[in-house]
Amino acid sequence: MMYFRREHLIAENYMRRQTFRIDLNAMMLLSYFSNWRTASEASERLSGYTRESVFHTIQNLRDSGLLITKDSSENKLENKFGKEWQWPTASRYYHFSTKIDDPHNSTEEINRYYDKYLKGRRQPPIYKSYPRQPNIELVKGPDREAPFFATLRRRHSTRELSGKPISFNEMSRLAYYTWGRIASYKTREFGELLHKTSPSAGARHPIETYAIVNNVSRIEPGIYHYSVKDHSLELLKAGDFRERCITLTAGHSWTRNASALFIMTAVVARTAWKYRVPRVYRAFLLDAGHLSQSFLLVATALGLGSFCIGIFRDNLIEKELNLDGVSETVLFAVGVGHPLRSQRGPGKNLLHGHPQTLPLED
Repeated sequence: MMYFRREHLIAENYMRRQTFRIDLNAMMLLSYFSNWRTASEASERLSGYTRESVFHTIQNLRDSGLLITKDSSENKLENKFGKEWQWPTASRYYHFSTKIDDPHNSTEEINRYYDKYLKGRRQPPIYKSYPRQPNIELVKGPDREAPFFATLRRRHSTRELSGKPISFNEMSRLAYYTWGRIASYKTREFGELLHKTSPSAGARHPIETYAIVNNVSRIEPGIYHYSVKDHSLELLKAGDFRERCITLTAGHSWTRNASALFIMTAVVARTAWKYRVPRVYRAFLLDAGHLSQSFLLVATALGLGSFCIGIFRDNLIEKELNLDGVSETVLFAVGVGHPLRSQRGPGKNLLHGHPQTLPLED
């Protein structure tokens, strides 16, 4: 991606998350290498420059990641990227440029952010209305509600967890009623399609789920993949990953006490195979949102505490799960456990328990 910023031409390798300020000479070389060329061919073509200067510039561009060689791992990844991401640049740029690589900010940094950008500034209104237009008042419901409505009322995020185990049956129900196959049906055009408790664009269901099991009865701690086909957990790595949960979630210490932390990923080809417009990238995010709400409601119905979290270190999680970040990429996470105590509403922290990576500088 190239753009101007403060009178300088900027080249951004969004897959590597690297940004460079380049001059016209570098721009000319990059343009020349839009097809595969050798350094010698470039030197012969650019007759106004010495061979040494051309080779030196090419080496700099290669070391920076702005040029790649034909037999490199970067080229193999880009070939896979081009085949599986069927959408134009808009979705690609957004996806990779919004990944998080660093831990979240300290309390002091969050306070500085609040003082600099938020303190004393008028907030946008939380309601929108048309006071001059006719209105019809609706009822909230009968005195005796269906159990599901009571579950909706009780749902809230819980970040103070006891670390005590949830039962095997609770784990099974959480997985089944959130990500499980409720039914499947045959179609002439698209073969077998799945029906789950949450909707999915085109019934493609691109989401895969990995469970970091910390404390679940009858299940050894470790990282598992949830098999929708078999409604089973497939062990990928055994061990105690409670401290690793903190690292993977960018330093959120309360994730250590989750009985299980579920990482949701998207298998790009499932959706990209059918839809080729960049808007469909939103379908990944919508699917993750649908599934998260289902998870939170199921956990609430079971009397458990739950949370969802979008601040995590994408590349670390993909490395932990042995994913390339192109054909399958991390989207969202949810967790569950027993509440440490009864919670109603947000906490008293400055940003209500949502520490995150904040832009402290313009």
